[in-house]
Amino acid sequence: MRKIHSFKKTAIVIAISAVFPISTVWADEVEELISPNVAEVTVKLPYMDKVNPLYRQYNGVNQEGISGSLDFDYLTRKEADWFKINARNLGLRTQEIGVSYEKQGNWSIGLNYDQIPRFSPYDVRTAVGGVGTNTIVQPNVANTAAAQDDARLSNVTLMTQRDITTLKASKFVSEGLALSFTFKNEDKTGSRMNGVRGVAATGASPVNIYSGFLFAPEPIKQNHKEFEATIDYTTAKYQITAGYYGSYLSAQNSALSVQGGTTTQPWFTAAYPSISPIALAPDNSLQQFYVNGAYNFSSDTRANLKIAYSEGRQTDQFIGGQPMSALSGTNLDGRIQTTDLFASLTSRITKDLKVLASWRYEDRKDKTPLRDYGAWQTGSYDSFKYNNPSSHVANWGKVEADYRLGGGYALTAGLDYSTKSSVNWQFYEAVNTTPDLIWKRHDISETTTRLALRKSMSESLNGNLIVSHAERKGSEWKGDQPVAIYPVYLADRTRDKIRGMLDWAATETLNLQASYEAYFDDYSKSAYGLSKGNGQVFSLDGSYTLSDVWKMNAWYSKQLGDTTQNAQGAVCSTVNGSNCSVTTFRTGTLVQWDAKLKQDSDQFGFGATGKIKVFDVGAQYLYARDLNKQEISAMPGTTCTNASCSATATLAAGNGILPDTKYTQNTVKLFGVYPVSKATKVRLDYIYDLRKMDDYTWSQWRYADGTRVLVKPEQTTQIIGLSLSHAF
Repeated sequence: MRKIHSFKKTAIVIAISAVFPISTVWADEVEELISPNVAEVTVKLPYMDKVNPLYRQYNGVNQEGISGSLDFDYLTRKEADWFKINARNLGLRTQEIGVSYEKQGNWSIGLNYDQIPRFSPYDVRTAVGGVGTNTIVQPNVANTAAAQDDARLSNVTLMTQRDITTLKASKFVSEGLALSFTFKNEDKTGSRMNGVRGVAATGASPVNIYSGFLFAPEPIKQNHKEFEATIDYTTAKYQITAGYYGSYLSAQNSALSVQGGTTTQPWFTAAYPSISPIALAPDNSLQQFYVNGAYNFSSDTRANLKIAYSEGRQTDQFIGGQPMSALSGTNLDGRIQTTDLFASLTSRITKDLKVLASWRYEDRKDKTPLRDYGAWQTGSYDSFKYNNPSSHVANWGKVEADYRLGGGYALTAGLDYSTKSSVNWQFYEAVNTTPDLIWKRHDISETTTRLALRKSMSESLNGNLIVSHAERKGSEWKGDQPVAIYPVYLADRTRDKIRGMLDWAATETLNLQASYEAYFDDYSKSAYGLSKGNGQVFSLDGSYTLSDVWKMNAWYSKQLGDTTQNAQGAVCSTVNGSNCSVTTFRTGTLVQWDAKLKQDSDQFGFGATGKIKVFDVGAQYLYARDLNKQEISAMPGTTCTNASCSATATLAAGNGILPDTKYTQNTVKLFGVYPVSKATKVRLDYIYDLRKMDDYTWSQWRYADGTRVLVKPEQTTQIIGLSLSHAF
C-alpha cells in the first residue's frame, strides 16, 4: 500500500508535461498540488454592542466591546508525509485546536482540543449565595413584589463549559489489516438552572411545602472518559471489525447542600424534614465489546452481521442524610447487561429488482437488586418504594423490495415489525404493592407498511412519494387500579404518514426543491392522555447563478402541529370556601376537560454572494417565527381565595385559554473582503440580530427565596467584525 502512495513528484510532472506543455505559472500550480505548503493566520476583532442571553448561548462571548481571537492553518507535505495544524477562535471560549501527522498508507496520529460553552438564556437575579459550588446558602428574602428590588439581589450568570481533548491514532499493519485507537477526555464545569421544593422563609407567600420552590442551581464538575480500539481486516470477499468501547463518568460533586434561612421560622422543621443534602448525578460506567462483519457472496449480494455485548455499572455510594430504609444497602449496585445482534442481507435478484431484509435483537438484563427505599410521607417513612427494573427483550425486523417499473418509475414496498416485552414482570409485580410504579403493559408490538414511488419525469425533474401506515398495540393493562392515563409510549396508536418531494433543475443556473410531509396520530383507545396528534411540514428552497461571480439562494419552510389530550382534574368545592388548600384542590370534585396545543412556525432565509470590482461581498437574512396556542376547555368555577387554587381556576375556567407563547427572530449578516495583496486579505462583517419572546412561563418567575428569573421580551445584538488574514 505504501508504494501506491509514494510516487515521486518528478514522475508526475514528467507524465503531465508529456501531454500538455507546461508554462512557468502552471508548473508552480502543479508543484503546489504535489507538495502543498500552506500557512495562514487570521486575526479577528469583533465588537459586540450588547450581551443578550438568547444570542450568547453558544458563541462564547459574555462581554460587550471587542473580543479578539486568532485563527491559524498550517499544512505541509513531503512525499507521503502530511503535517497539519488547525486552530479556530483562539482566545475565546469556543476555541478549537487540532494537530495531526500522517504517513500516508502507513500510520497517523492526531490530537484535538475543543471548548464548548453554553450560557443560560435566562436573566437571574438572586440573593442565594454559593452559586456554582456544592453548598447553597438561602437568604430570607420574601417572594413579594415589594422585594423585587431588594438590595441583597444581584445578577448571576449560569453557564456550563465542556473542555474536550481527543487523541486518535491508526496503523496499517499489513495488507488489509489496520488498527485504530481513540481516547476522548471531557471535563464539564459550571452550573445550571435547578430548584427544590422546600418551605419558604418568613414573609414569603404562600408559606407551605407545595409552593416553596427554592433556587438551588446544580453545580457541575464532571469528567467523562471514552476509549475505543478497533482492529479491521479487509479482503475482496469479506470485512471484519472487532472493537472495544468504554465510557466512564465521574462527578466530583456528589451532593448539593442547602443552608440558611430564618431562625424565627426554620424551613426544615419536624413537620417538613430537611431537603438537604440533595443527591446529584452519580458516577457510572459502560463497557462494550463488538464484532462487525460483512461478506460479499457476489457483486449483487452482500450480508452484514454485528454482535455486541455491553455492561453498564452504577455503584456510587448513597449520600448520607437521605430517607433510606435499612434494606436499601450502601449503594445501588446497578448493573445492566445488554446483548445486541444485527443481521442484514441485500441482493439484486434481477437488473430491476433489489431486496433487503434485516433483523435486530436486543436482550437487556437489568440485574440491579430490588431495593427498599423509604419515602417521606407526613413525618413518617413508607417502606414500600422500590426501584423500577427495566429488563426487556426487543426485536426489530424489516423487509423491503425495490423494483424499476420502466418509463422512469421505481416502486419500493416495505414492512417493518417490532416487539418489546418486559422480562421481570412477575417478580416485580409480586413484591411491589404500589401499582403506580410497576409496568402497566407487558408486551408492545408495532407494524408499519411503507410504499414509495419514484419518477424521473425528465433529465431535470425528479420526484418521489412515500406513504406509510403503522399500528401499535399491546397486551392487557396491568395494575390493581384502572389506568387513568395511558403512557404515550405504551398506548395503542395508529400513525399515517405521507411525504413527497420534487427536485427540478429548471435551467443550468436555476435549481428548485420542494417537499411536503405530514403525519396523523390516533390514540382513540386511550381514555385519558394524548388522544390525537398531527403535523405538517412544507419547505421550498432554490439556488440561482446569476453569473460566474454572483450566486443566490433562498428557502422557506412552514410547520404546523396540533395535539389533543383528554384529562380529569379536581376543583375546589364551595364547601371548602376560602380554606381551600392545594391538597384540597388536588382531591376535590373531579371534572372532565381537554386541552389542545397548536404550533405554527415559519422560517425564511435569503443569501447572496458575489464580487464588486475587487471586493468579495455577501449578504444573508434569516426570519423565524414560532407560535404556540394552548386551548383548555372551561372547568367549573370555584369560590377559593387561596392563591394557588384561584390562579389555576382563573387560567382554566376564567379564560378557557392559556396565554400564547411567541418567538420571533430577525438576523442580518453582511460581509466584504478586500484583497490587499495575493497573500493578505481584510474582511469586514456586520451582524444584526433581533429576537422577541413572549412566554408567560418565564415572564417573571419568582422563587420563594426571592430569586427572579426572566427572559427579556426583546433582545437586540449588533456585531461589527474586522479581521486580517495573511498567508505565508
